[in-house]
Amino acid sequence: MFVEHGSSFDRLADASSPSDIFTRQFGTEFTQWEFMFLQRFHERLSGKKSLYRGFVHHTRDTSLVLLTPSPWLMEGEFIFFKDDQKLPADGSYIEVIGRRIADAGALQRSKTLLRAISVDSYQMLPMDFMEQIAPPMSLKELSSLLFERVGMAEASKRVFARLFVSSPPYQNAIGGLTTGIQAIASQTQIKRFLSFIRRVLPPSIARRTATNMDVRGIKVMNPRIFRVDIGSLSHSRLENLCIERRDPSGFREVSIGTLTESETAILPDIPLALASEDFWIETGNPMELRLPILKSAITYQLLTPSLSQRTIDSTTKHVLSRLEDLQESFGLDESALARGHVLDADTLGKPLSTLKIARSTARASWKDKVTTKEMKSAWDKILEPALKEFLELSEIRKVSEEDWGKGARFDKFNTKVLKAIRDLDSGKRGSLGPTLQEIAEEAGVERHVAAETLSRMKDSGVLYEPRPGHYRLV
Repeated sequence: MFVEHGSSFDRLADASSPSDIFTRQFGTEFTQWEFMFLQRFHERLSGKKSLYRGFVHHTRDTSLVLLTPSPWLMEGEFIFFKDDQKLPADGSYIEVIGRRIADAGALQRSKTLLRAISVDSYQMLPMDFMEQIAPPMSLKELSSLLFERVGMAEASKRVFARLFVSSPPYQNAIGGLTTGIQAIASQTQIKRFLSFIRRVLPPSIARRTATNMDVRGIKVMNPRIFRVDIGSLSHSRLENLCIERRDPSGFREVSIGTLTESETAILPDIPLALASEDFWIETGNPMELRLPILKSAITYQLLTPSLSQRTIDSTTKHVLSRLEDLQESFGLDESALARGHVLDADTLGKPLSTLKIARSTARASWKDKVTTKEMKSAWDKILEPALKEFLELSEIRKVSEEDWGKGARFDKFNTKVLKAIRDLDSGKRGSLGPTLQEIAEEAGVERHVAAETLSRMKDSGVLYEPRPGHYRLV
């Protein structure tokens, strides 16, 4: 197998496969580091005695574990422990010396003849293999591959790419990264976008999996490592993951990309507001991207970037100061800073969101430490701009719904033009309103783009033209 499929580099895009993450079996489906572990998995010592190195998966049989060469594989050797031997922890990396036997107990319990390795001795192995592992795709490469047929701001693309990089747990809080879309663009387009992302992932990462998996007739506990939840999620599920910072299904990391409503828009770590003029998606086959994305996503999980308490304290002060500035500049009341609200200043709120973004960015750069500068950059360059745009577009939507009704179709209008005319129209009686040129300059768009949007608004009855070339809102 190694001669036919092996290589000195990780061939990320030379095969497409529908295989799920735990049942991959062909050489091109494995990551480079999994090949390394496969080569070290079995070593014959003498006669019938062999040495095995691998990751522990507990089974429903308290004397039997499945040992696999990768935490992401569910094929390997069953290891039989005697009654006086202590079972190693689930997920641990161990070295076992033993010989192959027929497990009579398994035959009695499940009517399955199982060949297993009887343990003579075993020891825990340190997980110090990170230096031997080549970095996966960078965030830019991941984003370019994933969103080649998607048109939106590069910053937003990088946010969604971070869902696949994820973020390791911190203290008692679940890991992962949560992103919500408040769509002023067409919801149909956004749903197509989310469906595309979801279909890139194999089923066991894209949805909650069963507790046990059948491996040669034995029930083996499914690893609860990493899950990505894409789509429209209920308020209660979002609260569990975004406010309480826990996953009822027991995964260590859960990343979320969800279409939000007005009641749920403020919950995710990073709220994004997508406007019609900034967004489009072409159809494509997401299955073609599954293997390279999967190989990088499971490699990122091996790295847990660390950071000092001093860095956390310094960043928290910086974030709190900026949150108070945002509250004042948008004229929000004090409740905006409370737990679960848009500027959530609680330890588990935006300060933790900033930490999760910084650690995800560090993972994507294959760094094992996060500095204070990188933490502050996560706020300044990612979270604060996203919050500002979200607040601005949410305000436009709120005021427009008050003026024109809740069913108004904002996705028909260019949001930049809509915002520009709201800013320029004084609202004074007798005013002629701003000109087409003034609106185009304020919106930062071409004159013909502004003219087309204004024509649509006029046809929809939300705008009138008191004098040719001058416009006022109804």
